Amino acid sequence: MGIQELLKMIFESEKRYFEAAEYVQIVELKRFLNHQSVERNRYANELTEAFTFNKIEPDVLFIKNGIQKHNGLDLKRVFENSKYIPIMNKCFIYDENIIEKCAMSIRDKSIPVDILEVITRLMTFLIFQGIEGSHIIEELKTKNNLTILNKISTT
Repeated sequence: MGIQELLKMIFESEKRYFEAAEYVQIVELKRFLNHQSVERNRYANELTEAFTFNKIEPDVLFIKNGIQKHNGLDLKRVFENSKYIPIMNKCFIYDENIIEKCAMSIRDKSIPVDILEVITRLMTFLIFQGIEGSHIIEELKTKNNLTILNKISTT
């Protein structure tokens, strides 16, 4: 069922943002990523409640607690990029897939209205958060370019 896959994707997105926040060293960015994780958890719980209300058994057997262990090479790559743009981009690209899944689900006339309402709010939230995230990435790029220019001008 498509909405079961959507639920899995929301939980996966929550985990991705949580893990990204664990590695980020920039306070404002860490807050943003943590907030994104919390919001996805809230939507996953709302969707699960709507499933239960409609007597749909949510498939949550896939959920793994805790962050995944990464090998040393992965961590080195993460910390070498001090601006964290690739980490954020991975999260946003995954969100785009969720938005597409939401749009497909909204067209499914067999899905109960209260589930569609949660899906619609989720999709709207993700669209606006993607816009905010794009602004953050642009700010990070600008700060990175200024740092490079300052280094060049001092040498």
